[in-house]
Amino acid sequence: MGFWDPCWACRLMRGEIQGGVVVAMADVVVAINPFPLVDGHVLVMPRQHVPNIFDMPAGLAGPVLAMAARVARAQQVAFQAEGVTLRQNNGAASDQHLMHFHLHVIPRYTGDTEAFGREPEQISEQRQHALAARLVEALAHLD
Repeated sequence: MGFWDPCWACRLMRGEIQGGVVVAMADVVVAINPFPLVDGHVLVMPRQHVPNIFDMPAGLAGPVLAMAARVARAQQVAFQAEGVTLRQNNGAASDQHLMHFHLHVIPRYTGDTEAFGREPEQISEQRQHALAARLVEALAHLD
């Protein structure tokens, strides 16, 4: 059993583990990546356990992408992001570690390519909550 298994996303959504939840809607949950490349790196996930994009119900794809766009705008406010990278891996061959569909929304900055070349380190739950709070505040200002 590793960090991501049994399904980290499902355990987070059931409240069995703590994490930096930013948004919890009926169909989509957004949480701070516990292994972020940069501050504000989030995972947008369907609440329903869907292992990968091959199993994604058509009705969930739209809400996931719409939430990713909303969070990207909040990252501009909360973290002064100059850009954003959306990343989504499917299957072990693509380096998927969490076998619950998740779309990475990663704030980007001019010259930040070194962050993508290093192994990310786990951050504390306290840090996850602090980063989530910044995004929650930014989302409230966008609404």
